[in-house]
Formats: sequence, C-alpha cells, structure tokens
Amino acid sequence: MHESTISQRERNRLDTWNAVHEAAQAIAWEEGPQEAAVEAIAARAGVSRRTFFNYFPTKEDAILGTRTPEVSEGDIERFRTSDEDELTRVVHLFVAVVRTAIPEATSPQRRRIIGEHPSLQRRVLRLLSEVERIVAEVIQARVEDGDDVALAAPGDGARLEALLMLSGVIAKYAFHRYQESSAEDPREFLDESIAMFREVVDTTR
Repeated sequence: MHESTISQRERNRLDTWNAVHEAAQAIAWEEGPQEAAVEAIAARAGVSRRTFFNYFPTKEDAILGTRTPEVSEGDIERFRTSDEDELTRVVHLFVAVVRTAIPEATSPQRRRIIGEHPSLQRRVLRLLSEVERIVAEVIQARVEDGDDVALAAPGDGARLEALLMLSGVIAKYAFHRYQESSAEDPREFLDESIAMFREVVDTTR
C-alpha cells in the first residue's frame, strides 16, 4: 500500500508497531534477547503491556519483527487457478504465507540479530510450522470441495501429506538460502530450489 493511501489510524498502528519492534531489538542488541522482557520493551517503547500484546504475540516476534502468518483470498485464488504443476504451486503458496509472517522490510536487521543470537532462529522455525498448518488447511479444503483433481488424484491422505511435507522442506530451503544472502525477495530462490530437489530425487532413485 502506497504511503499516501494509508489512513491516520493505520499510520498510528504502524508507528506503534515500529516503536515496539525497535525497542525490543535495541534491548536485545544491548543486553541480549534473554533480557528483553515484555515489560522492559513496553516501557522503552512508551506503551502498556496490553498494547505490546496487541501487536506481538511473543517478545521474540518483537525482536525479530515477525508477525502471525495468514493467507489472503488472493493467494488462495492464485493457488487454485495456477496452471503450474502441483508441487510448484504448493511451494509458491508456502512462500506467500511465509512473507506475511516474516516481512521483507525487517529482513536485514533480522538476519544480523539471528547471526549474533542463533537461539532466535527457533521462533522462525515455529512460525514456519504454523505456515505449514495454514497451507495444509488450504489444500485440504480444496480437496474436500472436489475442486482440485490434481491434488486429489491418485487420492489418498498419505500422498497429500507427502506433498505438503516436501513443499514445506523446499520452501524452508529457499527461505534459508534467502536469509543467508543479500537478496531482497525470497522468491528469487524458489524455482532454483524446486529444480534442485527434483534433481536430487531423480538422481537418487
């Protein structure tokens, strides 16, 4: 959304989100993530403890600048109507949901602080597990509605589970490569990662 189209209320919310995130990250840099208690973060940002939890579910999210993952109707529609093969479109759906949880705008700072405090990576991994759950629900809904023949055939739960797990691994691998790079968009690694996993499967049969 262009800045000029953001309402004052939205601007205020964004300003508060940034203030809490910056306060949390500052404390984490100065004293370590273990010292970045919610109360300390809220006090530094000039907000209440209640306001903190209106913006971030955990102190790790405040430090990392991450959000609760979600899937948009637009992403569901693209998944439904794409003419790409099922593995590719599931991987792309994974990454679309990942981007709602792990914003690109906070990526450079996040990469640096995770490099300094690797324990923070655990929160990222938990977010990715939540992304998997959301994607699984989208896929299951499509199959139960009978709208996605490609995913339903040859039609058993084990196949769908395997597809979901493989897609998640590929998405995580692409995201991992993105985190270690200076790239601005994780999608740069998607097609390459999909091709690499296909090659590994083909050459190890």
